[in-house]
Amino acid sequence: MYATTARGLEATAYRHGCYFAQHHPGGTRLLVLDFGAARKITTHTVGALDFSSVRFSNADILSALEAATNGHHNCYTGVGSTIVSYGNSNYHMAASGMTRRDAWHVGYYQSARARQLSDYERAHGYNRQSVAAASDMEPAWDGRLITRALVNGDTAQGWALYYDYGSADGCPTSGSSGSCSNGWGVGDVAYVSNHGAAVPLPEIYYTANADQWTVVRRWWNAHSSHRYRFWGTTGTTHVGLTPRGGWNALNARNQGLVLPEVNCFC
Repeated sequence: MYATTARGLEATAYRHGCYFAQHHPGGTRLLVLDFGAARKITTHTVGALDFSSVRFSNADILSALEAATNGHHNCYTGVGSTIVSYGNSNYHMAASGMTRRDAWHVGYYQSARARQLSDYERAHGYNRQSVAAASDMEPAWDGRLITRALVNGDTAQGWALYYDYGSADGCPTSGSSGSCSNGWGVGDVAYVSNHGAAVPLPEIYYTANADQWTVVRRWWNAHSSHRYRFWGTTGTTHVGLTPRGGWNALNARNQGLVLPEVNCFC
């Protein structure tokens, strides 16, 4: 999401919602609107730093999400249904002055805003839409404990599924345990992707990423009776594997454990 004003953020979100509806491939698909890095805006306000380096509060973000659902509804072609998701990232939260408690509140209010958006959809009769929350959580971007707080906050609020469309930076490509980047371990990546309301939708840009996430799954299954499955993959057209190729690479290593969703930054 790129914008310099709240009105511009709404207009951008509307266009994305409309485009997604017009090009919907069928079935239930996920639309992640990535509002940028999670941030504390004021003493009592959280939100995100968007990709234009402008801070937007959750009130502004909710208005943009509502605009996206309006765009989707107005451009709907009768194909499929869509999960509209409030996305952010763990990029340099602590360096911006945020505490673990601040990050917890970010996750909590992502879930709360998702619920408000769902109420908005129902009130307007948008019955081909639903809502979730999401975060691009990457070990290289911030510490493991402050990142876990995002998941814990969303889980504590309890309404929204929390898609982790992040990475497993520096994690091993074989075995079932080990260290990752920035003081993280494989277990930390497993936690932020599958604890509480979190579900994994990992970035698979290279075959090594598929190997790393397979190790994450093995770690989880060795430590929990709740089996780990992937809710799809996140891909890109800019580097390495194609989005389809990324999904195929992860599925080849985790047969029957990867759902048919490809979240694409194209």
